Amino acid sequence: MTDKQIKRIFVYSHNSIGLGHSYRTLAVITGIRYWRPDIDFLVVSGTSIPEIFFKEGIEVMKLPSIKLDIDHDRFKLQSRYLTGFDVETIFDFRQRIIVESFDFFKPDALIIEHNMTGQMSEMIPVLMRKWMRKGGASDFPLVHMCRGIMSWTPLLRIPYQNPRHRSESINIGELYDFMYVLEDREIIDINKMFLGNAPELEPKIRYFGKITNKVYEELQSREETLVRFGLYDRKTILVSLGRKREVLGVCLTLLETFGRIGLLDDYQVVVVLDPYLDRTTAGLLRSHDLGRKVRFVSFVPDLVDLINHAELVVSRAGYNTVNEILLTGAKAILIPEPHGGGEQELRAKTSCSERIRVITEDEFFQVDLGRIVLEVLACARKASPSRFDKYAIGKAIIDDIENWCANHSACTQEGFNEAH
Repeated sequence: MTDKQIKRIFVYSHNSIGLGHSYRTLAVITGIRYWRPDIDFLVVSGTSIPEIFFKEGIEVMKLPSIKLDIDHDRFKLQSRYLTGFDVETIFDFRQRIIVESFDFFKPDALIIEHNMTGQMSEMIPVLMRKWMRKGGASDFPLVHMCRGIMSWTPLLRIPYQNPRHRSESINIGELYDFMYVLEDREIIDINKMFLGNAPELEPKIRYFGKITNKVYEELQSREETLVRFGLYDRKTILVSLGRKREVLGVCLTLLETFGRIGLLDDYQVVVVLDPYLDRTTAGLLRSHDLGRKVRFVSFVPDLVDLINHAELVVSRAGYNTVNEILLTGAKAILIPEPHGGGEQELRAKTSCSERIRVITEDEFFQVDLGRIVLEVLACARKASPSRFDKYAIGKAIIDDIENWCANHSACTQEGFNEAH
């Protein structure tokens, strides 16, 4: 037990493309709360699924949602719902909410997920509070948390005027006390790949390996899963292809292939409709002749339970989905979305095996898809699936933070005693 136990943790998660950031953040928070249920968390996020946090008794300060349009060559940020406002006005408002929330909450620790300075650097005013308090009695531990694979960017330097009116700057990397990577170092070394291989950052970086929102022992039984999804007790193929513009062509080609090789009659095919998929595309899928032999379901949390009981999963290669496939030992065909600096392509390649096949979108319409589907179905499930443990990660994080607080408190007291 440390001398000081923290009571409040402020968590920022931007979430502008899909839903993965929210689930990753939830996994870490619930991993910590297993050991410290007394800690209050305040999540500040533009997530479209705040209910997953509310369900766990976690308070959310909902920011106006921003989306990154990944269907165009030049990604463009825009307001997801408040379409009558320009993006600059939305970010001004978001930043005010963030600062007011931080000042109200008075956290003992701050965790920033993914973007080190926040979306469009909206966390810089809060980071400046860390800089102003650094080493003082009101200092707090600052944590960065990421999935490992990201777009390369140099660490930012923030200019400021010091009391002697010289122009100087702050290195953002120096402000962080901990940098947690939810991936294996063998797969990605974030310092070498993205942070300039800075020697001063290396002691702060810790690789926890992959995380999932459920550990293996928490997965539902087959009967519970079928009831929850309203499915028959039949062999199941799960299809989840996100919302990118190619989803219509990919999904229809996949269903046509299933029909040609007889799977639509032998299996129940479940197609998950992404909550961000435009209504026109969703309507075309539902009304298509092939769609009449398919069970469409809207987005539901914890799809991992259905992944666990499916004979085949066809999906994108997002962080959470790939980890859930590895967790359950499921057989899968991965079709990476071509965005995010090659993030999904790289992740898919590191997961490739006999039972997990990877097909790029460019290859998808050229390969013998029927042969690949039958080959993967003929494989055995992995006998000993991966065991990812969010509770071990949560324990390591809270121990780090509270040890930091205890050491900081001791140093502050020592400095006070010397001054008096």
